[in-house]
Amino acid sequence: MTSTSPQRPRQRRGSWRLLPFLLLLTLTVSLLLAHALAGAPAPGSSYALAQAAPFNRPSHYPLSQRPDSRLYQPHADWIGRLILPSVTETSREPGDWVWVEIEHAPPTAQGLEGQVLHLEWAQRPALRELVERVSTDVRFAAAAQEIEGQGNLLPRRLDGRLRVGPLQSLAGARPNDDLIVQLEEVELEPGADGSTRLSIGRPPLQISGRYVGLGRILGPVSGEPEQFRVRHWSTRQGDFSGPEDVVRVPQQPRDRYGRWISTPRGLSSNPVGAQGWYLYGAPDAEGLFTVQAIKPRALHLLRPDAVLPTARQGIPYILRGNWADTPRQRGRIKRVLLGERWRLGDRALLIHSFGGIGGPGGERISGFTVTGHFAFGEARVVSDAITGEPRFDLRYHQIYANNPNGIVAGTQDWTAFSGDLQRGWLGSRPISDVLIKLKPFDDLTVDGQPLSLLRELAIQAEVLMARYRSGDGSGVSTVTPSTSCVQDSSQALYIAIDRLRRRAADDPGLRRWLKAHPQDNASQAFRQLARLSSSLDQLLTPFGTVRPDWRHNAAVVAGEAFVRGETGLDALLSWRSMLPRRAHDDMARVFLQHGASLWFLRSNQLAGGDTTIEPLAPTLLLGQIPILSTLLRRLSDALFAPLGPAALGRALAILAVYAALALPLGWRSGFLSPWRLEALSPALLAIPGLLLMPALGEELLFRVALLPHPLEGDSLAGAVAWGALSVGLFVLYHPVAARCWYPPGRGVFRDGRFLSQCTLLGMACVLVYGATGSLWPPVLLHGLAVTLWLWGLGGRARMQGLPQLTPRDP
Repeated sequence: MTSTSPQRPRQRRGSWRLLPFLLLLTLTVSLLLAHALAGAPAPGSSYALAQAAPFNRPSHYPLSQRPDSRLYQPHADWIGRLILPSVTETSREPGDWVWVEIEHAPPTAQGLEGQVLHLEWAQRPALRELVERVSTDVRFAAAAQEIEGQGNLLPRRLDGRLRVGPLQSLAGARPNDDLIVQLEEVELEPGADGSTRLSIGRPPLQISGRYVGLGRILGPVSGEPEQFRVRHWSTRQGDFSGPEDVVRVPQQPRDRYGRWISTPRGLSSNPVGAQGWYLYGAPDAEGLFTVQAIKPRALHLLRPDAVLPTARQGIPYILRGNWADTPRQRGRIKRVLLGERWRLGDRALLIHSFGGIGGPGGERISGFTVTGHFAFGEARVVSDAITGEPRFDLRYHQIYANNPNGIVAGTQDWTAFSGDLQRGWLGSRPISDVLIKLKPFDDLTVDGQPLSLLRELAIQAEVLMARYRSGDGSGVSTVTPSTSCVQDSSQALYIAIDRLRRRAADDPGLRRWLKAHPQDNASQAFRQLARLSSSLDQLLTPFGTVRPDWRHNAAVVAGEAFVRGETGLDALLSWRSMLPRRAHDDMARVFLQHGASLWFLRSNQLAGGDTTIEPLAPTLLLGQIPILSTLLRRLSDALFAPLGPAALGRALAILAVYAALALPLGWRSGFLSPWRLEALSPALLAIPGLLLMPALGEELLFRVALLPHPLEGDSLAGAVAWGALSVGLFVLYHPVAARCWYPPGRGVFRDGRFLSQCTLLGMACVLVYGATGSLWPPVLLHGLAVTLWLWGLGGRARMQGLPQLTPRDP
C-alpha cells in the first residue's frame, strides 16, 4: 500500500524456472498432511467420547445455581448458549438469526437470564455485507460421509438448509446446541409478539465458563482426586489470603487417540501455580463449582522473564530461541519481550501457533516434520477485574477445518481454544502466542477516513471462518497444501491489505490530504502501514503473482461464489505460508523489522502431570533433522529472495570494487593476460556449463549451505566469522580438487597468484550474497569471472600449460 496510489506485487518471472523444486515441495507437504491426518484411532469422534461425561454438557450447570459472588465474577456481561432454529422457523422468518439462551446479563437486563431470545445482527452496512457474502445453501458433498467416517464432526444439522449465514453456521456447527458465546455491542429491541430481541454489532465470541475466580490450588481433597482445595485472591490484601474453597477439576475422558486433552494431575505442585490459576466454570446441581477452563495467571501478566535487544537478538530469538529445547519444557511457561514496554490500553496483532504431541502417548510424526497450527488474533492490555493489575486479553481468529474435537472455526477467547479442559490445547501441546504492537495497529483515522488493519483483518477472517463452518456449502472443510489454517489466515491478511489499499486509492480526497499534511502523526502512521503492506505483499506473494482464488475472493460481492484453491499451483504461489512454523517466524520477523515491539508467551503442556507425552515444537520441512531443515530453509530463501533495485545496485557496486582490485592485481602478478577475446561463439556456448559448474555448484556449497542467510539475523561479528570461513574453505577447495579429482587444475590451482584471485572472488561473492540474500547475483558474478578469465584473460592457455601473452605480444 502506498500513500497515493495502489501498487500490485510485481511478477518475478525468473522464479518460474524453479517450478520443479516447488512442485516437489508441494508433494512432500501433501504427504505430510495426509499422514498427519492418518492413524488408527478408536471409532467415533473425540467430541462424542467427551459428551459421555455429564460435566461436558450444558445441562450439568443449572442457571439457578450461582457461586459465591465474593469469590467468583461473571466471565462477561452478556453470555449465552446458541440454539439453531428449526427449518420451519427459518422458513417462516428468513434471514441469519438464531435463538440464544441467556446465561448471564448485565444488571440492567438481569430479568432476561434463563430466557431463550431471538438473536440477529445489528443493522450496519459492514455486517450486512458480511452476511450477504457468506450466506450459502448447504448440500453435503459426496466426500462428507468419508470425512465423518474418519471421526470428524460435520455440521450435519445444516445439510439441506438454504441461505445459511454466519450465525446459523455457528449455532449448527456441532451435533448439540452447546456453543457458549460472549455477546458484544448488544442492543435490545421489542419483538412484534411482545418479546425481547437481541441484536449484536460484532460476531459472537466463543468462551468457556460462565464465572471466573482466581485462586491458588493447595491440593486435592482426601479421597476425592477431582476435588481441590483453593485459596482465593483477597482484593483487600492483594494476595492469596482470601477464603478457602473446594472446586472440582474433572478428569476428562480420553480422546479417540487414547490421550487426555487435559488432566488435573500436577496442578497443585506446578511452580507456575504459585501465582495462581484463573478458574472458569459454573456450579453444578449440588452447588460445587466445576472448572471448565483454566488459565495460569503468570502467563498473561506484563512481567517478562527476559527483555532482549531487538537489534542483536530479535531475529535469532524468533527463529530459534522461542521454541528452543521444547521437549524439556513440559509444565513450564516462558515470557520474553522484544522492544519497548507495554502499558494499559495497548492493542496488538496476535500470531498463534502450536506444536505437536510427542512421547510414548503422543501422535505420529511423519516425514520428520511437526506441522502444527497457525492463526491470527488480537490482544489488548486490560485491567484485570479481580486483581486490578494490567494483563493481556487474547482472542483468536481460528480458521479451523473439520476435526474430531468439536473445535468450531470462529473468533475464540483464550479460554475456549487454549484453556478449555474438554478441547483446549493448554494441557497437551506447546503453544506460542506472539503479540505484535505497532503504531499502525491503532485505530487510524486519516482525514476522517478510518483505516484499521486489525479490524479489517478481523472482518476478512470472519468471512473465512464462516466459509469453513459451512464448507462453502459442501459441509466439508479439509486440510490441503493450498487450503489450511495457515494458507487461509494468510489469505485473510492479503485481502485485508488489499481492501485498505483500494480504499486509499479510490479516495482522491484522502490522497490530497496526505500530500498536504506529510508531518501529521496520522500521515506518518499511514506511510508506515504502507511500507509494512509492501513487505507483507512480498511475503504472501513470493513470486509477485497473487493466487487466482485470493484475487477473486477479495472482490466477491453478494451473490457471487467464493473460490477454493485446490491445485498444486495455488499452493506454490503462496509457498511461504504452506507450513505454520514458516509463516509464524517469517511474519514475526517482518513486523520486527518494521519497528514493532513483540511479546512471546509460551506454554508447554500445563500443568505437566501427564508423563506419557512431551511437547514438540512445530518445525520447518524435515525439522526433526536440524541440518537438513536448515539447508532447505537457506536454499528456499536464497532461491526466491526478491531482487529490487536497491539490492541490484549494491551487487553492482561490489562487482565494480571487485573488478578494480582483481584485474590490476592479476596483471601486475602476471597471472592474467592482457584482454583478448579468443573466440566469441565457443565462449557463448561455454557460458551455460560454467554457470552450472563451478558457479552454481560452488555457490550452493560455499555460500548458501554454509552461510547464515541474511534473514536469519546473524550479528555483524558472526557474519564476518562465517564469511571468513566461507572464503577460506572456498580457496582451500581448489588445490584439494586439483589433487583428488580434477587433474587439469594441478598446475594452476596451487599457484599462489590463482589463490589470491580466488580469495578476492570468494570475498566478492560473500558480500554480494549478504547484500542481496539471493543465490543468483553471486552465481552470475562467479560465472562472469570464470568466463572472462578462461576466454579473455588467458585462463584456457594457462589451464592447458600454453605460453601466456604479455603486454608486448602483438
